[in-house]
Amino acid sequence: MGLTSSLFAGLSGMKTNEFRMDVIGDNIANVNTYGFKSSRVNFQNQFLNTFSYGSAPDGNFGGSNPKQIGTGVGVGSINRNFAGGAPETTGKKNDLAILGQGLFILEKPDGTQVYTRDGSFEFNGENYLMSSDGYYLQGYGVDDNFNIVEGTLERIRLPIGEITTATSTTEASFSGNLNAEGAVPTNRSVLTTVDALTIAGGVLAGAGTALVDLEDAGGNPLFYDGNVITMTEATKGTAQLEEREFVVGAATTVDDFMVWLEDVLGIATTLDDPDLLDITGDPLDMPGVRFDAVTGNITITCNIGEYNQIGLASGAFTASQGTGATAPYYTSPFAFGVTTAATGEGARTSFRGYDSLGIPVDITMTLALESQDNNGSIWRYFADSGDDTDDSRFLGTGTISFDTDGNFRGAYNTTFTVDHADTGAQTPQSITFDFGDLKGLQGQTAITLLSQDGFPSGTLQDYGIGVDGIIVGSFSNGQSKALGQVVLSTFRNYEALIAEGDNLYKTGPNSGDAIVKKPQFLGAGQISSGALELSNVDLSREFINLIVSSTGFSASSRVIQTSDQLLDELIMLTR
Repeated sequence: MGLTSSLFAGLSGMKTNEFRMDVIGDNIANVNTYGFKSSRVNFQNQFLNTFSYGSAPDGNFGGSNPKQIGTGVGVGSINRNFAGGAPETTGKKNDLAILGQGLFILEKPDGTQVYTRDGSFEFNGENYLMSSDGYYLQGYGVDDNFNIVEGTLERIRLPIGEITTATSTTEASFSGNLNAEGAVPTNRSVLTTVDALTIAGGVLAGAGTALVDLEDAGGNPLFYDGNVITMTEATKGTAQLEEREFVVGAATTVDDFMVWLEDVLGIATTLDDPDLLDITGDPLDMPGVRFDAVTGNITITCNIGEYNQIGLASGAFTASQGTGATAPYYTSPFAFGVTTAATGEGARTSFRGYDSLGIPVDITMTLALESQDNNGSIWRYFADSGDDTDDSRFLGTGTISFDTDGNFRGAYNTTFTVDHADTGAQTPQSITFDFGDLKGLQGQTAITLLSQDGFPSGTLQDYGIGVDGIIVGSFSNGQSKALGQVVLSTFRNYEALIAEGDNLYKTGPNSGDAIVKKPQFLGAGQISSGALELSNVDLSREFINLIVSSTGFSASSRVIQTSDQLLDELIMLTR
């Protein structure tokens, strides 16, 4: 041993402190590298020469300690500090910082995965989020209904300006007050044809009579095969009804026309509880369009309430030219007059919903006070729409009940359907009315739409990323939809990850497998959009370590220098 061992001990001190300087230099060089994790070197002594292991004490001897001489120092380990760095606000939504545990997952061109804390992502020409090296950011995608699909990683893509979406109306909520002091209806509105329907010779027609057999008072045909009866200038309450057409065929009967008329006027005849609408007890007084065989007249009986009263002007019906040689051109085949006016408190409101394609669907709701007793009051609603594709504009009817304090007690039969046959939209469309915010107190009757959940078509315009990593897209129609979710990979031993350079890591033999987690789930950190994680290098500590390492290096060199001088003295003894 002797002086030679001290030479090598000093050399080991210089080498280890030099190694430590390399690590410190790397830390300082990356002080401004986003997501960089600093490292430190741990030293340990090496190769002890043992002269004695010592002895145990006995009754006469106190024992002795081992006699050992170390031969220098070596590098025990290099530990990477995975503590989070401070977030720096950047204002760019595609800059992401992780607050807590986890790393972003990237896909390399060969399909392998690497991991990083550097969240400075950019879009490529196809709107995929990429790292600065062109690696795809991985996360969860969405299905056709914009629901997050968990479990399968895919590339995150934000198709700004490319995709459009629409939402079908499924629910409409209303608020307001229905006047408890209003009058319960005693009469429905009733309309009857001014002239009786007759055939040749002035004989009264029947419900089964063909329209082409009807004649006016002068014996002229009212209709010809091919005539188109157009309903115009028809009103319901205060609203104008849509124009509708009825084609007259050779075998078309009066009854066929009445069925069509009942449909286009939107009269509810099949009710959930007809007895509640039976005002007079006379079956003929029930709502609908009927033919009176005794008088030869068509009678229209409206639903209850003043706002269900139907108005047909003198020119409400016109007939276009048919196929007959002397067919008239745009004549008024018949007229209706009001025989009974409607009574009873009511209200009317309209709103616009949307089908699955985002096409507007205009729906009208008419309300009428139906009954009052010691338990409170009951109102009836009628829903109809001219956008329903079947023959009838009537959609549904139900009841709304209030207790004796005017509070909403419940509603019955609040769901109805709208048909969209042959339109390309989903059919039928189911809509539910929510009346929970209505009151039944004394005061003016007024009802308004509180909300409806449908939207027209809209294009993706912007996006935002939440702390849970969910990317929410903002569409031009006001909708917000999930577009995907940024996820994190966690490890049991972060320090065992292997650094690849370029701020990337890959799994190591002792790191454990990557565990994919949603942000804020089972220990994973949260996402901060518009920020980047700074390096966790502590410059003050690194500068102190520089001084300590420099001192250690110099001191080790002095050991070598001193040992050399002693060896020179030893050699001089032989001269």
